[in-house]
Amino acid sequence: MIGYLKQVIEGKKPRVSRGQVLGARPVRNPRVEWERGRLHEDRPEVVLLRVPRRADRWGNFLARVFRLPFHRKIELDEMGSDVWEMCDGTLTVDALTRAVCAKYRLNRRQGEASVTAYMRMLAERRLLALKTGARKTEPSRDGGESSGGRKSKNERRGRAASRR
Repeated sequence: MIGYLKQVIEGKKPRVSRGQVLGARPVRNPRVEWERGRLHEDRPEVVLLRVPRRADRWGNFLARVFRLPFHRKIELDEMGSDVWEMCDGTLTVDALTRAVCAKYRLNRRQGEASVTAYMRMLAERRLLALKTGARKTEPSRDGGESSGGRKSKNERRGRAASRR
C-alpha cells in the first residue's frame, strides 16, 4: 500500500502484472451512451458511442469559442464492438480474450495482444476502466462465508482459520 502511494505521489504509474490484468473485470464508463447500429448500409452492425464533452468552465468556454458539439461520436469496428459489449463487469479480461479468440479464430497470443491493446486505448480515452480486487463474498449454504471457491492456506491444510 505504501509503495503504491509513493508511486502516485511521485507521478509514476503503478506496475500491474499480467496476471492482475487478466484477472481484472473491464467496465464501461456510465456517462458514455452507446447503441448497436449501422452508419452505412453496406457495413455490418457496429457499436456507436456518444461521448459527452467536458462540462466545466474551461470546457464550456472552449465549446463556445470553437462551437463544439455536446457529444463526440465514435464508431467501433466489428471486433471492438464485440469487446465493448462484453465489458459489463461480469467477465474477466482472460475470459473476454478466450471469447474473442474463439470467435475470430486467433491463437492465444494474438488474441491477448489485440484485446489488451484495444482495452488500453479505451482506458486512455476514459471510456473503460478495469475493476480489480476480490468480489464481495456471499454467505454460503452452510451459514459461513464463501470465498469464491478458493480456500485459505489454513483451510487447505485442514486447520481452522482462526487458529495459528
